[in-house]
Amino acid sequence: MIPFLTYPLAMLALATVPALAAIYILRNRYRRKQVSSLLLWRFQVQSKAGGAKVHRLQLPLIFFLELLALLLLVVAATGPHWQLPQSQRPLIVVLDDSFSMRATKDGISAQTSAHDFLEKLFRQQPPPNTRLVLAGTEPRSLGASVKNWREVENLLPQWKCWSPGAAIDSAITLATELGKQQANLLVLTDHKPADEKISNPRLEWRAFGSAQDNFAIVNASRTVFGEQDRCLLEIANFSGGARTTKLLVQTGSNAPQSSVISLGAHENQRLVFNIAFSAPSLHAVLEKDSLAEDNEVQLLPPIRKRVRVQVALTNENSSTLVSRTLEATGLRAAISENPELVIHETDTVTSSNSWSLRWSGDGATNAYTGPFILDNSHPLAAGVALEGIVWAAASATNSPGDVPVILAGNVPLLSVREDVAGRRHLTLNFNPALSTLQNTPDLPIIFFNILQWRIAEMPGLKESNTRLGAEVILKTTGETVTVTQPDGEKKVFPKTGGELALETPVPGIYSVATGVVTNLFSVNAMTADESDLSANATSQWGQWSEDTQRRLEEASAVWIFGLLAAALLATHLYLIASGKGAK
Repeated sequence: MIPFLTYPLAMLALATVPALAAIYILRNRYRRKQVSSLLLWRFQVQSKAGGAKVHRLQLPLIFFLELLALLLLVVAATGPHWQLPQSQRPLIVVLDDSFSMRATKDGISAQTSAHDFLEKLFRQQPPPNTRLVLAGTEPRSLGASVKNWREVENLLPQWKCWSPGAAIDSAITLATELGKQQANLLVLTDHKPADEKISNPRLEWRAFGSAQDNFAIVNASRTVFGEQDRCLLEIANFSGGARTTKLLVQTGSNAPQSSVISLGAHENQRLVFNIAFSAPSLHAVLEKDSLAEDNEVQLLPPIRKRVRVQVALTNENSSTLVSRTLEATGLRAAISENPELVIHETDTVTSSNSWSLRWSGDGATNAYTGPFILDNSHPLAAGVALEGIVWAAASATNSPGDVPVILAGNVPLLSVREDVAGRRHLTLNFNPALSTLQNTPDLPIIFFNILQWRIAEMPGLKESNTRLGAEVILKTTGETVTVTQPDGEKKVFPKTGGELALETPVPGIYSVATGVVTNLFSVNAMTADESDLSANATSQWGQWSEDTQRRLEEASAVWIFGLLAAALLATHLYLIASGKGAK
């Protein structure tokens, strides 16, 4: 093929060709000079270029070597490229990373079948350049291109099939971008494509699953319920007909309790029961079926954080009202030493760990009936209605730095300020003697929001049970955090501050160590779409086209011209050294 030139301006160097020719053409044109004798001359040769006669121009061999080498160097300087046909297209393999790939039939999972197919594909023929893309909840590429089965096999341990879903369409889009519209795409999954008629001639879809009946735990929770914990288990029957399974529930070291669950086709059943809050764990297991990963859940006790509150009000009625309201929230700790919230009437110096609530408004005679303005985006205003109430407060304006949460016109009723240490200082402008707010649920709700907000800012985990793939929020203290996964893998986060979002790539019990404190949380595989195996199949859709059009790839030809020029110059040097170049 005819090469194209990257730097065509380099052709200006051809101006050196006439200069070279002039050197050789004009070298024998001498002026006539008369001498007395040629006796002392070494060679008695008559000049062929002198005189009045026209002689045939005779140039030496080295002239042509120099001319050709010069032309080759000029062409090399232009940076020639040409397009070469490639016999093999690169291959990009999209791997379904969802946990439904773990479903087995006759003891063989879809993941194992897909792995064996990929190995057979590479061992039967010379493999092309290959890249692997994992299709989890978000697609990601596994390293750079690989060229043989050994390199592919080194990447496959990252294909764990624990994702709660497979974004295959997004993974195909990523693979198309990586392949620059030229690569063959191979999808290995356990279900058929949404559109069984694949129009992309570069896409081949292979499924290795099988449609099977399956029971699964699709929802589970354990929440605080007074002095007990309330548990919920939701069982689903992903089958075409009515089926029965056995459920075993074990709390702590107690003997497991067995019950029979009978469900119709595609029917769900919720089980709600209470257990002692002291039970260290709840373990629920269904009878074994084709997909074991969704038959088991572990639920740890919910996080019961309480706020140590010190009530330092001098007004006895206000102190009694506050104490009674705090007890109604259920979030006040039994002790008040080293308080995390101090409720007082005047500005006082609090400890480095405590927030403060300044109660102002005693003696205020301004009664407001609304309309009240609430910042509904603030956590203190969640669930507050203030309908039909009377709120007595002192006429005041915002103090510098205070952010109002509840106002009556331009009078702040509840405001908050944050100091340089990150502590919150709240101001409640409220006179209960002339108000009806304390006779409605709104006052307990406001105090519940205050304590709940304080709990949210405490170090530690936000929750103790979550779903596979969800993030668990950890409030850190600036110390090193070490997370140990159920498979033993450890991740260390040095000197973190604020909130840390922990990933949950595998199910099981996670350990989180922050300084000398260690917390646990449980992750369970609960995704109804992955547990429903009715659409799984084993087949092939689409096929790479066998068209005669070959893929073209640009290749530099500079080295070819440079190599030829070097060979000619080496020959030129040899002829000069041997004295044969002038002939």
